Amino acid sequence: MNFLTDIILPLRTEALNQFFLIFTKLGSWEMIVFLSICVAGLFYFYKKKDLILPLFLAVLGSGATSLVLKYLVDRPRPLSSLALAVENSPSFPSAHATLILAFFGFLIYCVWKFNWKRYVKIIITLVFCIIMVFIGFSRLYLGVHYLSDVLAGYLVAFPWISMAVYISRYIFSNEK
Repeated sequence: MNFLTDIILPLRTEALNQFFLIFTKLGSWEMIVFLSICVAGLFYFYKKKDLILPLFLAVLGSGATSLVLKYLVDRPRPLSSLALAVENSPSFPSAHATLILAFFGFLIYCVWKFNWKRYVKIIITLVFCIIMVFIGFSRLYLGVHYLSDVLAGYLVAFPWISMAVYISRYIFSNEK
């Protein structure tokens, strides 16, 4: 066991187990693809079409990078006897962490681009950040990842978010 496992195991309760099992599904690739399609539909409906391609670039690019790294590194998952969920792919990096940061990270950029009141932007940003942290923590709580897997997953998303923001700002909207 490791330091984090020693802290997390005594915190486990049936209620928290169920909460994190449900919450972690928000970061699954199926859910992120579904949410991305929904958001793309909203962008299309509200005439923000210039955000659709960058959103998919951030999500699909980071997801593909995470998948390739998983099989290149081929790191085994933590002890399955401590895990509360079954995962079959290698551990490093966490695809949940990668996808959730790519999706919500790009949406945070979008929120700050929109002509909304500052306090609304702050509240939405905080909610998105809390979701990202909770999903990362859920992977640790459920015993399916190491902390380095989650942190690496977040790091994998950053270049893709940066590319998506660049494309959105400088290619599609002609900001200079």
